[in-house]
Amino acid sequence: MSTLEHEIRSFITDNFLLAEDAASLDGSASLTHGGVVDSVGVVELMHFLETRFGIEITDEETIPENIDTIDNMVRYVSGKLAAADALPSGAGRVDARV
Repeated sequence: MSTLEHEIRSFITDNFLLAEDAASLDGSASLTHGGVVDSVGVVELMHFLETRFGIEITDEETIPENIDTIDNMVRYVSGKLAAADALPSGAGRVDARV
């Protein structure tokens, strides 16, 4: 399990799974259809991803293919980080300290 996946699973455990551990969640399972998160939870997850990893999630990117499963979030955030690293220094990154 990557550090990125571990951090996402830890956030889900701490904020949505009171008696369970997110390590037991199938990475490809829908978090919304499985009842793990509701619409407010999706907003919380997006805020976590943006602030923790210093990315910006646009309205167009707010789709299940990017944020409905742990595997999708890991793939999506990894892609955003790789794209930001390919840009000139300082361009395209959101300051996570804000």
